[in-house]
Amino acid sequence: MAVVGLEQMAAMPVAERANFKIFQQLSMGTPVRVGGRITGPGALTTTDGGSVSLSGLEVAQSENFAEVVGTKSGDAALTVTGVVHLPVGEVDVELWDEAVKMSHMPQLRPLFAPNHSDGLNTARAGS
Repeated sequence: MAVVGLEQMAAMPVAERANFKIFQQLSMGTPVRVGGRITGPGALTTTDGGSVSLSGLEVAQSENFAEVVGTKSGDAALTVTGVVHLPVGEVDVELWDEAVKMSHMPQLRPLFAPNHSDGLNTARAGS
């Protein structure tokens, strides 16, 4: 798995996953992760068929699925902080999109919310 901008992504707040529909509802400046295919220079086609223009970090076109991380800078624009390219192979885009939608359902939202602990409790729970 190829990752671009790892250090920059680690320095930003936890970004929530979004498809195009959810992305449009977010406030400007919100940290976000959007999955899809980088279909051209500065263009991401999302899992629900939307198109987000990319700026900032230069992102190369790829046939493989990728998750682009950054901040919302317009109704359909994202300032890129980093990119996680998934391994070569098919990704079930419909399943990914449904998981993103589930993470925004009020009754399931707490299951997907970031845990702001220092990680010690989680690490010890599995020991």
